Amino acid sequence: MINRIHALPLHLANQIAAGEVVERPASVLKELVENSIDAGASQIDIQIEGAGRQLVKVTDNGGGIHPDDLPLALSRHATSKINSSEQLSHIASLGFRGEALPSIASVSRLTLASKQADQECGWQLNSEADSPEPVAHPDGTSVSVAELFFNLPARRRFLRSDKTELQHLLTTFNRLALSRFDIGFSGRFGDNHQIKLPAIADTAAHKQRIAKICGQSFARDACYLEQQFEDIRLRGWVGKRRAHRAQTDVQYFFINGRVIRDRIINHAVRQAYGETLPPGRQPAYVLYLTLPLDRVDVNVHPTKHEVRFRDARLIHGLITRAVEEALESETSVAGAQDELPLPAVTSPQVTEKATSYHTQPESKSVSATAAPASLRRQDDIVVLHQRFGLIFSGEPLLVDLQAADRALRQAQFRKAEARGELTSRPILVPLQLALSSAALALIDQHQALLERMAISIELSADTAAVKRIPYLLSQVDLQQLVQTVITTLDKHGEDSAAMIAALTGLIPLSPVHSQAQARQIIAELAQVPDQIKSWQQKLDPATLSGLFSN
Repeated sequence: MINRIHALPLHLANQIAAGEVVERPASVLKELVENSIDAGASQIDIQIEGAGRQLVKVTDNGGGIHPDDLPLALSRHATSKINSSEQLSHIASLGFRGEALPSIASVSRLTLASKQADQECGWQLNSEADSPEPVAHPDGTSVSVAELFFNLPARRRFLRSDKTELQHLLTTFNRLALSRFDIGFSGRFGDNHQIKLPAIADTAAHKQRIAKICGQSFARDACYLEQQFEDIRLRGWVGKRRAHRAQTDVQYFFINGRVIRDRIINHAVRQAYGETLPPGRQPAYVLYLTLPLDRVDVNVHPTKHEVRFRDARLIHGLITRAVEEALESETSVAGAQDELPLPAVTSPQVTEKATSYHTQPESKSVSATAAPASLRRQDDIVVLHQRFGLIFSGEPLLVDLQAADRALRQAQFRKAEARGELTSRPILVPLQLALSSAALALIDQHQALLERMAISIELSADTAAVKRIPYLLSQVDLQQLVQTVITTLDKHGEDSAAMIAALTGLIPLSPVHSQAQARQIIAELAQVPDQIKSWQQKLDPATLSGLFSN
């Protein structure tokens, strides 16, 4: 029997819409904060409990909602942000579809309270009531979202661990806080994690917020850029060539104040770095693009993270050129200030210089801290066979750059896991592997451990699909990775130390293509003195003579 066409019940339609808008607690946070920004708030306060499962509350001092409009705010496709189809090509607000609040309300216990400046008191409405009630409330709006997915237990089970969900919430908070320096943000993420970011009116002080979110090292060393072509303006900060990272944790791009994750943008930035960016490493940047509203379409994805440019090639070229020029400026300044010309290995200049080091009496300061001092100065470096670094600074050194780089990445993996900061990257074409029932059972039994390692493997009746792996293991063969996981689980079960040792053992040696890459490795080695002796060899007369002994 063929079912007749019928209209869906409103509550079911709202829950289906929630599937596009509400993926996890971080999605709720994004929608609510964007509403606060659209309302003209200058201060936004966030409260999170139970990693967002129990409560996501956002309070602002914006324009507020008229009490008669509160029920309308919880109905679908009701908005104050657009009035005509013509405005769809000139969208200035962050939200405009009118789906967020009703969709969130359909899968949670939502309470909406608001007060406009000319009202004597505030008014409150919850998702289960028919009409608002008076309530004491300051000017502005507060939205409390409690018990997310309480009525959809299947969706609730798809949420990750508290640690993972909290990390998504913090990432969303950081993105929103970087989007508007003129708005103050505060966040309380549970009992022990609080963030306060006061509003910043002075453009010169923007780096204060960037330092709190992206880290002091990025804020200190990043190159500022600002370029304009016609009515398109790009400004922001990019990390120096040597300051590449293992993860995409410092990659922020904003278009007209909107957080964007776009492949065109990422490709344009990476192209600017060229071959100076080692395989598996990531550039760091915080960039702001401003352009006329009709030159970009933000209405192409429910979450509005993706956009479509009217002049994609122009935007790509503008970004690449601006980043290239910023990096070239940084290189020329660094070269003028603290780098010496690098001689060829066979030139008389090198021979003379190397000889002079052996004839000089060794000072007390050099003998006491020869390795750390020489690794920090890096006056002259020659890369040999894409592996070894020949360093002329104080006493000549030979450094196994490949081995040192691998040890540093292994240490970075262990440190990130200990802090709960391991991040993963998706496998665009998931690898399907036919496995034994015993192997599938092992993976299924230890999913929590694999999640801690940023590994996502989906299981079916007789196959496993690798969906995500840690960024730090990007160069590892996927089949080898899965086999290592299975073997380690079989031998050691939930022993996380054994799993970390097995996974870091897969990190391969990577060729060193440039002096900039060599300098970065040596700079990182200088920060971990325990590693230095393992990967360096002093080129003193005794060592050199031993190479030619009969």
